[in-house]
Amino acid sequence: MAVPLRPVAVRSVPGRAPVVSAYREFGPAPAAARAVACTWQGAARWSRRMRLLPDGCLDLVWDGQHARVVRPAARQVRRPVGGDALITGIRIRPGWAGVILGLPLGDLPDIADLADVWGGAAAERLEATLSAAATPAAVRDGLSALAVGRLAGSVAPDPRVLAAVRLLGRSQATVGDAAARSGLSARQLRRCFDDHVGVPPKVLQTILRLHRLRAWLTAAGPAPVALARAAAECGYFDHAHLCRDCARLAGVTPAALLAASAGFSRFAIRECNDL
Repeated sequence: MAVPLRPVAVRSVPGRAPVVSAYREFGPAPAAARAVACTWQGAARWSRRMRLLPDGCLDLVWDGQHARVVRPAARQVRRPVGGDALITGIRIRPGWAGVILGLPLGDLPDIADLADVWGGAAAERLEATLSAAATPAAVRDGLSALAVGRLAGSVAPDPRVLAAVRLLGRSQATVGDAAARSGLSARQLRRCFDDHVGVPPKVLQTILRLHRLRAWLTAAGPAPVALARAAAECGYFDHAHLCRDCARLAGVTPAALLAASAGFSRFAIRECNDL
């Protein structure tokens, strides 16, 4: 899955109050925090193709009628959104998605109905629970309870993959370092990531670095930022490398990335080392 470039957007309508599109993240349930990054909800409010940034996570999404699985994106995507429906989801950390789903991620399309992943009966039980939820918070609680239950009844994820994910979230680490720490060759590590993460190790590294940059830019505030310093702090070779990654993964300049990220809540920008 991916996160919106802009958590809040406002559309002016002549003669009417402005229409606000909003996205918000909430901390995970304590019993699921090792595997769940957050729950979230968003209301697009008008039709458009929303720009989403990759975050290396898998999402289970509820749109009010159907539950779907959305695998990690490798780069920015534009997805059609619209309407007044409140969309709710739970975001699974890299390395844990196979545990929650019970099957390798390599077998999944980009977006799949949960019924096609788990079978109709299991998906229908979850959808009935979510349909009966009286509030958005109750929907988020239902998704969290699902994650807790799946974790309780599953084998732990591959510790080599989790070790590699943690290392790739550090500014100076390389894919070679991650493979060596895991006791695997680079090719073996990539095969493990295909099943457990959904994107290759190098791609995850660039995604985590982008979110480290978002956190750094946001912490720096509105004052002008030297790109050379941001690059050094966040693990880029130089400011040109930083700008290329912003363009490829976010489709914007670093300045636009900072402006778009300014409205995020404390849960919306997460330190990569918390993975």
